[in-house]
Amino acid sequence: MPYVLEEWRELQELSGLPLPEVTAAFWTTLAVVVLGLLCMGIIVAIARVVFLYVAETALIRMVDDYEETGEKRGVRQGFRLGWSRTALRLFMIDLLTRLPGMLIAFMLLVLGVGMFGLVVWTGENVSLMVVTGIALAGLVCLSIPLVIVVSLVLSLLRPFFWRVSALEETGVIDSIREGCRLVRQHLGDTVIMWLIMVGLQVGWIIVMIPVVLLLLVIGGLLGGLAGLLAAGLGSLASSGAVPVILGLVIGIPIFILVLAAPLVFLGGLAHVFKSNVWTLTYRELRALEGSEA
Repeated sequence: MPYVLEEWRELQELSGLPLPEVTAAFWTTLAVVVLGLLCMGIIVAIARVVFLYVAETALIRMVDDYEETGEKRGVRQGFRLGWSRTALRLFMIDLLTRLPGMLIAFMLLVLGVGMFGLVVWTGENVSLMVVTGIALAGLVCLSIPLVIVVSLVLSLLRPFFWRVSALEETGVIDSIREGCRLVRQHLGDTVIMWLIMVGLQVGWIIVMIPVVLLLLVIGGLLGGLAGLLAAGLGSLASSGAVPVILGLVIGIPIFILVLAAPLVFLGGLAHVFKSNVWTLTYRELRALEGSEA
């Protein structure tokens, strides 16, 4: 900590700028704030994952139940339908289907680190550095199309894996196997629906661009004004870096809230629409199988 304070003072002297005076208490407070934000981020991430799969299970079952009985379920009933082992199975299916891409990225990372270590170990060998650079570029060029193809195939299959598990009450492996069979049996219909959904998603992204820009401007104005006001009030009671920290603590959350809240709401509506479409598609494919039988 003393070393950091000395470096800060040297920077202040060299730059000639009116940098705020900092003390050990400042860095301690900053470390506590960063650690608190990190813990809060971890908690929010875990809660988001739990809510995502519980909500997905509830959406699938509520739409299926409405198609069967014509009865609309409320939020409490939907939560009961979603809070089950099926939500955990959906998480496991998602994890397993993402493993190929994760393994490819891990292999590329290991190869890249290994080649970099080889170059460092052999010293300033220009020819080896050139060969290593060409090899890395070739691996990246080969892996990117592979990752794209795998991601596209899984984006087609994963909705059926989830719905087999949620509606048929099957295990993880059985859901994957049955979902693959269903898609293979009705490949033309599923590909057409997938292309329609991709087109709708691209259109949604285009529509959301001006919305995001507008929210950035509004959030910047509201967060900046709130931060300046908090910093001004803080400067009346304290000096140094405390008003600056107070302004950031007040302004940044307001900016994030103004930007994130509408985007989360609109993204939720889009996700509900997407989930409902895939559930209805799954039901139609099952009905086609029944009529063929």
